[in-house]
Amino acid sequence: MTRRKVMQVGIIVFLMFGLAITSTSTFSFWRQVNVTRTVEVIGVGEPLELQITDLSTDNNPLSLVPSGYVVTISDTDEIILQYTVGVSRELLSTEVLNIDANTVLIDDDDTYSHLVDINILGMGNNATLDLYNDIITITVTVKLIEPIDEAEAIANELDLSLVNVEDSILAYNQIKGKTISFILSFNLQIKESIE
Repeated sequence: MTRRKVMQVGIIVFLMFGLAITSTSTFSFWRQVNVTRTVEVIGVGEPLELQITDLSTDNNPLSLVPSGYVVTISDTDEIILQYTVGVSRELLSTEVLNIDANTVLIDDDDTYSHLVDINILGMGNNATLDLYNDIITITVTVKLIEPIDEAEAIANELDLSLVNVEDSILAYNQIKGKTISFILSFNLQIKESIE
């Protein structure tokens, strides 16, 4: 009888150890990802009429991880960038401002750029704004979408519409520790020319 209890206690300790290792590895999966931003602001059209100021600071660089993988205080599941755009008063009410995020790269490669979600003022990766004030604050949110392959979706009983890569482990290894860069372009356009 004592041998049976010792065996049961041994099995429980083994399972608890296995659970601890599994939990730690699950939560630390994205811990090594260090993504810094490189944003190039381009004035198109009438560059002398636009004055763009980057309000974002890099005092505390953060590691960008997909939603649900924030573990430490240096991890974040979104990076928020802010810009002020100044426009001469003569252009108010006659022009619109087009903002577009393009040329998204992860370490100069676009293979997994579809896993970078860039949202300008809640309008997706491009936005059009009517100009009613001479100074406008633009907020850009950058998120990382978790790579999911078909095998992982099936194993975790996820909707197959969430599949976004052929091999999620390969995608993770290609993304972790890399730099996300994109071009944010600003363009003034006369309202009458927009249909």
